[in-house]
Amino acid sequence: MFSSFVFTSVKYCQSNISPVILALKLRPNAYSKCMYFRRGYSRLYTYASNHTLSIRASRSTRLLHTSKPQKQNPSMRPDETKLILDHEFKVARDTVIFRYDEPRLFRIMNIFAMSQFFFWAYLSHFAFTSMRDIPISEEEKNNENLSWWKKINFGKYKNALTVGSFMIGWSTMAFVWLYTLRCVRYLVLKKGGESLMFVTYTPFNRKQYMTVPLQHVSAKQSRTTSKVYLPLKVKGKYLYYVLDMRGQFPNTRLFDYSAGLQRNWAFRK
Repeated sequence: MFSSFVFTSVKYCQSNISPVILALKLRPNAYSKCMYFRRGYSRLYTYASNHTLSIRASRSTRLLHTSKPQKQNPSMRPDETKLILDHEFKVARDTVIFRYDEPRLFRIMNIFAMSQFFFWAYLSHFAFTSMRDIPISEEEKNNENLSWWKKINFGKYKNALTVGSFMIGWSTMAFVWLYTLRCVRYLVLKKGGESLMFVTYTPFNRKQYMTVPLQHVSAKQSRTTSKVYLPLKVKGKYLYYVLDMRGQFPNTRLFDYSAGLQRNWAFRK
């Protein structure tokens, strides 16, 4: 009676526990230890009492070895970008995808630009109306005690100083104003995902709006590689619109698949 019980238990271990040991890739002597269960009832009883765990392990092992690989979804197309734009990013309402709200900074910049313009414009007016052409004598030129600027007849270059002073003031103000008009304050993806609205700063602390089709916007750099500014090219515009990287991207994935794409209009019909 006892011997039949031992023989039945050993066959049960060989049929259920041994495949588990092989599937788990144990060392070779681990399988040989299973054969020594016939020598002692205590060691056999230890493995036989945990037969439930062995059965579960064998079932999971069979599932791992017999499961078939999943087939690729036939509905997936190679043009993943177009698929995402056509389905996932059709926004139901206007969505802000970039924000750089620093009106105080641009107010200070434009005040500085206008002050520079008025300063250099006054200097230009002063040079044109007050400077006189007074020749420098040879004694003054040879005098080593005089400073170098006292030996120059500035009145002789009155017209050049007038034009140069005015151009410095005008170019400073023009550069700051141009940067202000091209710096994006908000970038809004319109409802439906077909158009993009640019909200830029103005020199007098107002907002300027411009709505263009999404296909007419191309990013010249990637968002992840841009360190200071991210330039955006709008079809039909000569200069770039810039996104300051100190701004916020509320939805980076939506930005990368809409305004953050680089589009080539040369090959479009």
